[in-house]
Amino acid sequence: MKRDLTRPSSLFRSLRRLVGVAITAGLMGGCTPIMLDDTPAEDHWQQATHWPLELPAPHADDRFMQLPAGDDQRLAAGDRLSVRVAGSELFDGSYEVDHDGRLRLPWLSPVEASNKTIDALADEITRRLVQEELIRPGLAHVSIRLEEWAPLAVAVSGAVFFPGEAVINTRLPEERMVRRDFAGGDASQQRRLSAALTTAGGIRPDADLSHIELIRDGQTQVLDMRGLIDGEYAANPWLRVGDRIHVPSSGAFQAALMRPSPLTAPGIVIYASNLTTPANNNNVSNYTVLRSQVPYGVRMLQGVINANCVGGIQATSGSRRAVLISTNPMTHQPVVVDRGIDALLANPADVGVNPYLMPEDVVGCYDSGVTNIRDIARTLTDLLTPATLL
Repeated sequence: MKRDLTRPSSLFRSLRRLVGVAITAGLMGGCTPIMLDDTPAEDHWQQATHWPLELPAPHADDRFMQLPAGDDQRLAAGDRLSVRVAGSELFDGSYEVDHDGRLRLPWLSPVEASNKTIDALADEITRRLVQEELIRPGLAHVSIRLEEWAPLAVAVSGAVFFPGEAVINTRLPEERMVRRDFAGGDASQQRRLSAALTTAGGIRPDADLSHIELIRDGQTQVLDMRGLIDGEYAANPWLRVGDRIHVPSSGAFQAALMRPSPLTAPGIVIYASNLTTPANNNNVSNYTVLRSQVPYGVRMLQGVINANCVGGIQATSGSRRAVLISTNPMTHQPVVVDRGIDALLANPADVGVNPYLMPEDVVGCYDSGVTNIRDIARTLTDLLTPATLL
């Protein structure tokens, strides 16, 4: 019996029906708009109604605006000093406070320098020179000048992005070499409390800036640092060895804190991937950096644009989708947000649709429904072509 080549085989008819079903499914799945009401409730963790529009009014009690008693810088291990003793060059030179907090001068037994002011250390060296009969009484005149403050480690806990030990006032070796040519002095602001908070990743948007705790020598001082956000005066003390800082949570997100400030990190790191057509890797999509830094306070739409996921031919690329994998900083629970590019562009100010990015967030891009249908058709065509030749 001869085969009628003008009639499609049963296999061909089945595959053709499969193509129709796939195209229909692709159209239904790729063209359905994202509506806010369809978004799961857990995606609304940055819901606008939960955000105070501004920080609370300052406390009437002015004790919150006072600096801690004795707010002066104290010496610590690694600090570099220039010591001069009048009438005796034996002791003159540049010295660094040793790891045990002591200063060691020639001929003189070690002098405790840690947690002392420079003036107090000069008085102690003067007393010891006389006590150990190296200089006659009345002739010992000691001058100490600061050459460089060393890095300082403090503990930070609470509503910051990366709690733990924060090392502040760090410098590159090149910077330290340049400072060796200075006659003396170091006005670094990187030993203040604000520097410790930014080193710990910056304050979270739920931080209570009106009750920041500075624990020093077993005493807790409550500080109000909201002025640093608004450009007003605020307590911002120098830190010392052994200081601990705790930032309590207000229990609510505050939009006023979602921007670069002296208490937040200037930028955050996010990860992004874009494998949309015609790419089979990020490089083809002209996105060569998987790990990038963006300003603190940007939203999902900016992250998607940073991943090169917006633009192109409207008919084929306009309905792309993006996925944000984030973490709720208060509960530390993962949050997955799936959004259409059209929804992000139509609702850029709605945090329920277009949430803020947090450190270490991940942004991914998916092709539009039209592109998915085209690729499905190509795949099935590759399968059908050999079948029609049977």
